[in-house]
Amino acid sequence: MEQKICQSCAMPLTSEDMYSTEKDGSINKDYCKWCYADGEFIDKCSMEEYIEKCAQFGEQAGMTNEQMKEYCTKVFPTLKRWKQS
Repeated sequence: MEQKICQSCAMPLTSEDMYSTEKDGSINKDYCKWCYADGEFIDKCSMEEYIEKCAQFGEQAGMTNEQMKEYCTKVFPTLKRWKQS
């Protein structure tokens, strides 16, 4: 089974309590609860700004912050939130 990741920050969604919610309280399985809640994105910023924010969490993901920034720079453009239509 493919690992589901948040389509905003690429964090692995390893349990259902990590999923976000819509305004009506229904579950949205595309995003984590730290990126999206009550039907909207929590951080309203550009992809570049979000990469800088997420790069600070490299250690939590088992890498340096610089490695995290490189990872985010590569992966974010492929995610639903940031993909150019």
